[in-house]
Amino acid sequence: MKDTKPSDTHNFALVGHSGDGKTSVGEALLHQAGATATLGSVSAGTSVLNFLPEEKERQTTITSALYSFDAGGKHFTLVDAPGDSNFQADGQVALHALDGAVLVVSADHGAKVGTDRMFRFCRERGIPLIAVINGIDRERADWDAAVASLEKMEANPVVVSFPIGSTHDVSGVVDVLQMKAYTAAGEGEVPADLADEATAAHEKLVESVAECDDALLEKYLEQGELAPDEVLRGLCAGTRAGRILPVFATAATRELGTSRLHWAISHLLPSAAERTPFTDAEGQAVPSEADAPFRALVLKTIIDRYAGTLSVLRVVSGTLRPESTVRDATADHKERLSKLMLLRGAEHVDVPEAGPGDIVAVAKLKSVKTGHALCAEKGGSALPQIPIPQGVISYAISAKSKGDEDKVFTALGRLVEEDPTLHLGRDPMTGEFLLTGRGELHVRMTVSKLQRMFGVEVELKTPKVPYRETIKKRAENVEGKLKKQTGGKGMFGVCYLTVEPLPRGTGIEFVDEIVGGAIPRNLIPAVEKGIQEACVHGPLAGYPVVDVRVRCIDGKYHTVDSNEMAFKLAGSFGFKAALEQAGPTLLEPVMDLHVAVPAQHVGDVMGDLSSRRGRVGSSEAKGATQVIQAQVPMSEMLEYASALTSITGGQGEFHMEFHHYDEAPSQVRERVVAEAQASKTQH
Repeated sequence: MKDTKPSDTHNFALVGHSGDGKTSVGEALLHQAGATATLGSVSAGTSVLNFLPEEKERQTTITSALYSFDAGGKHFTLVDAPGDSNFQADGQVALHALDGAVLVVSADHGAKVGTDRMFRFCRERGIPLIAVINGIDRERADWDAAVASLEKMEANPVVVSFPIGSTHDVSGVVDVLQMKAYTAAGEGEVPADLADEATAAHEKLVESVAECDDALLEKYLEQGELAPDEVLRGLCAGTRAGRILPVFATAATRELGTSRLHWAISHLLPSAAERTPFTDAEGQAVPSEADAPFRALVLKTIIDRYAGTLSVLRVVSGTLRPESTVRDATADHKERLSKLMLLRGAEHVDVPEAGPGDIVAVAKLKSVKTGHALCAEKGGSALPQIPIPQGVISYAISAKSKGDEDKVFTALGRLVEEDPTLHLGRDPMTGEFLLTGRGELHVRMTVSKLQRMFGVEVELKTPKVPYRETIKKRAENVEGKLKKQTGGKGMFGVCYLTVEPLPRGTGIEFVDEIVGGAIPRNLIPAVEKGIQEACVHGPLAGYPVVDVRVRCIDGKYHTVDSNEMAFKLAGSFGFKAALEQAGPTLLEPVMDLHVAVPAQHVGDVMGDLSSRRGRVGSSEAKGATQVIQAQVPMSEMLEYASALTSITGGQGEFHMEFHHYDEAPSQVRERVVAEAQASKTQH
């Protein structure tokens, strides 16, 4: 790494939908800049950005890859972010610590759901964007349609370069800012047959740029033209303010248009010094200065087989050197740093120091996790930590071999540390260990990595649905009795209970209505304890009982034979008997579901949700994407990921969270009860 100032340091991500060529664009940028000796290929397995075995096998990005390089006196860190919705959160976390992004769009399919999502994510967080329509040499490439798809997203696209030729005949691009042609042979004049198109595109560019600045607009309206430096200044300002989206053309696998894209990253996206300043926890701007107090954000954690755990840091202010001590402000823990490393795909390069804007990795920090904020050991306020998206789908997980339980869960803990969007926990209701991720593929890829990295195998199953049981009516004065005499001291306890249903989500409510000492005061808690223990397994299928008020209205006791155990059992017996008389029923969890799909699939998705007993609440257009909100029983959603992929050809995405419990219909109740009885018989 050269001794590069923050004003010459650029950190950017390649974002968009899966399969649109982000990694190929990254490989072309690296090769064009001289960072790699040969052009890496995803399909040939030679990509320096897709280096994990799982990525090579599937030919897709599943985790953000970082590559730092120097070119033209500037220092760059490229982050190749995953486009699949299962892994997109990894890139979203990293973006919080970067300065800009390149939105990669497919020339043959245009903007998709993932394109729209990442565009809106960047806009909402003020992350400057430029767009590249990649694959202009593909058989079904349609430049005009791809640009139009960005207009549907309300991105306000402005063409800066467009293809020379079409599909397989593409030979380069025309840069309408400089009015030059760029081909494999180098820079030249705009072809005569494209002169009119280039002039029209240039005029539209100038007009769009003028609209971003009042002074430029006034001059443009008066004179009808702007000087080249004014156009560039306005284009830069409009891009960074998010008012326009400059659009470039590339055929990455042939390195056509790559030089113009690299120029745009260097000039239109802000440097570490030019970006909107980071703010500390008090909302104060943090200067991007080498002599300021040290502050950094952890944008990624990597589990490396040889180096151990690597924490990837974005230095926001100050200077970092090996063997220095810093404070993990999020965990409130001091950390001693070892050597600093630049990441170049799978390779690590030692560096003597890191300043504002630099992104480096440090090994074996004890408390540091993805999203944490680091600061100077003494003095200097810390930055807010990066928010981590939560998982949306869970699978029950268990070791394939019984003796491997400890090994499995230790290894899983390492992977959860690397990927904080994963969560490993135990469902207290069902007793199952649940691995929660952003989607089915996310969970299955985690299992694949578990076997490759740690040599352990696990079994995945759809988790049990956490049904509940309750009652539909009131049952009064039900006796709970224990009378046991065996010759010595006996067991005697009687209680009379009234049960009645409560509103959803209320739980179990115990009311003591004993008067006149029918049950001694010290024994009434035993009745309540017996009822609480009986709530664990309901009368229908053994699921927990909820939303019931239990009133203890009367009882009997014996001065010698009555004790806590007797009244606990009496309470349990009485409660079970009362439930049988109060119309027991089954409750099923209902999920709040949000599905994002292309508009042409809305009807099919809604029809499928209706077949799953879903209630569609709304359908709202967000750019090129339609977002459907619905409430659907959890039992109908366990295999939804693969169904949505089938319906939308992989372009649909969803997330869901628990909303409420509702009474299950009779056919569901009968099936669940039958399954419970069959399971009891087997055991």
